[in-house]
Amino acid sequence: MKALRRLFPLLLLLAIGLLGWALQSGRIEVPDRWNPWAPLDVDAAPNALTSFKLQRVEGDPMLCRAVLSRSTLVHTAVPDNDAGDGCGWQSAVQVGDARFGPAFTLTCSAAVSLAMWDRHVLRPASQVHFGQPVQRVEHLGSYACRNVRGAAGEGAQRSQHALANALDVSGFRLRDGRRVRVLQDWPRETSTEAAFLREVRDGACRYFKATLSPDYNAAHRDHLHLDRGRFRMCR
Repeated sequence: MKALRRLFPLLLLLAIGLLGWALQSGRIEVPDRWNPWAPLDVDAAPNALTSFKLQRVEGDPMLCRAVLSRSTLVHTAVPDNDAGDGCGWQSAVQVGDARFGPAFTLTCSAAVSLAMWDRHVLRPASQVHFGQPVQRVEHLGSYACRNVRGAAGEGAQRSQHALANALDVSGFRLRDGRRVRVLQDWPRETSTEAAFLREVRDGACRYFKATLSPDYNAAHRDHLHLDRGRFRMCR
């Protein structure tokens, strides 16, 4: 009995490994949304495997491009750019979607997160709060060769913007022309606009690694910072 208890962890790991191999090889068929090795589907309802699939996309440029190509986000691939001094980008696209103008460069994995956020958070939230879609997402840009705000001197940490791995969203234009702005509407805590902004901020935390709002610090008083960097933060 004691020997069996000692072997149990090894047997469990072996069983998990065999199950993973069977799923990956196709010997066991399950619906793609419940198969961790099936590609992410941006339009499919998120579930417990979504974060894992996003992580796979981040580590596999070819998979990322395939996933993004099946989304509705208008984009074109751009060559890698080593700008030196810790700046530039790899595996990036130019997002030229009219809903996200003007065009900007973003890593493929961040663009997938953007497409997920748009599909599963932004669109439904605008219908709930305003009864109409967002016509245009207004932003302050993505790529900028700079440090984290406030960081200076030798050894200062580069911002995710320096890698085209972040986007700063400043507001939204609704179909009827009304504008919802982070700077103006976030402080109006009891307003419909503020409730909408907080909902889309909270939803972004599910798809981006770091989501920073005016609740984080004064430097973000006029935008939502969205990135797929190394550190998780939702403020």
